[in-house]
Amino acid sequence: MLGQLVVIAGPDQGKVFPIRDGQTLVLGRGLASDTLINDPHMSRVHCQVQADGGRVWLSDSNSSSGTFFRNAKIQKVELSWGGVFQVGESQVRYQSNTAPDEPTMRGTPFQIPPANANATAPLKSLVGTTISRYRLDSIIAEGSTSTVFKGFDTEKNRVVAVKILTPDPSQTEEQMERFVRAMKTMMPIRHPNIVRLYYAGKLGPYCWAAMEYVDGENLAEVIKRIGVRGMLEWKEAFRVAVHICRALEESYQQKIIHRNLTPANILRRHQDKVSLLGDLMLAKATEGKLAKQVTQPGQIMGDLSYLSPERTRDDANIDHRSDLYGLGATLYALLTGKAPFENLSLLGLVKMIRDDVPVKPKEFQLSIADRFQDAVMQLLMKRPEDRYQTPDALMRDLERIAQYNNIPMD
Repeated sequence: MLGQLVVIAGPDQGKVFPIRDGQTLVLGRGLASDTLINDPHMSRVHCQVQADGGRVWLSDSNSSSGTFFRNAKIQKVELSWGGVFQVGESQVRYQSNTAPDEPTMRGTPFQIPPANANATAPLKSLVGTTISRYRLDSIIAEGSTSTVFKGFDTEKNRVVAVKILTPDPSQTEEQMERFVRAMKTMMPIRHPNIVRLYYAGKLGPYCWAAMEYVDGENLAEVIKRIGVRGMLEWKEAFRVAVHICRALEESYQQKIIHRNLTPANILRRHQDKVSLLGDLMLAKATEGKLAKQVTQPGQIMGDLSYLSPERTRDDANIDHRSDLYGLGATLYALLTGKAPFENLSLLGLVKMIRDDVPVKPKEFQLSIADRFQDAVMQLLMKRPEDRYQTPDALMRDLERIAQYNNIPMD
């Protein structure tokens, strides 16, 4: 036996059809098909899957609603392991004879509407649908490479956030499976200052992750809001430093580099003002073509102001000290109301990040403790070896600052 076709969504979800080399399997709902799939939106003879010399081909049989693969209507396409195609309201996966990894598919996934079945369809069209056990209720944020939905876990009865990466026609099944494997390695991580990952998977052209919903605002929104008066009281910024330093210590122990620590990726909960580092679970999936989606979830100009000097040169050989720089740049913006460097020219901004020394925060807010200012400026040193070398080294300094200024470390 070469493999099998498994109906993973639709009225006959769970049906399995073995396929052998040299065999042509006709899919449809009529008696002339080899499958008799109970889907009223399929044609009686809808499509066929042909195995020939170890290669497997999917071709449409002039069906009324079309056959879709990777969100595009096809006439004929070669299937590889894990390939998912849609016929009517049913989705079918070509796989080996062993059971698929559980996190890649579970429950009743959303149905891709034929009208939107193309790789450029906006993700907002998924509002009101369900992926795995997560109902997508509304959009929290939209970016060029992903959309975050406010959702609901129908099994656990809790509100969640679901991030779906924008489909890329150049993605391969292997790259998407790599994303899922990376997500699975992050699921056991539990930390009060890291947004928790609940579940992740892939469906057709979509890679997605369901995570803890934080009722609050990201620090980019905080900086924009306080821009009217220009700064956040330094003790509040200090508390952010403590919380995110703890998150970075956990990521350091797990040997994970965030790669995009910016104000937009730090959430501040309304209820208790606790700060949580977001998108850490996506940082693990930084191989292949998914790396750009994972590590650059916004417009480059928006993120560039918070990049370390070494990241403006080469993103391949950075380490955790680049994340520490990102924390320093974020704290600087909280204290002053703006990023350490600003320039209308991309080249001008890169030059400033590499060569210039930022104005000290006390020029904007005189009340800042000298030692805290020194810590922020050390985080912003140009050479990684001149910064704090570990999050723990930074935490020791923060503890001394808290003790000297009689402020709690909570």
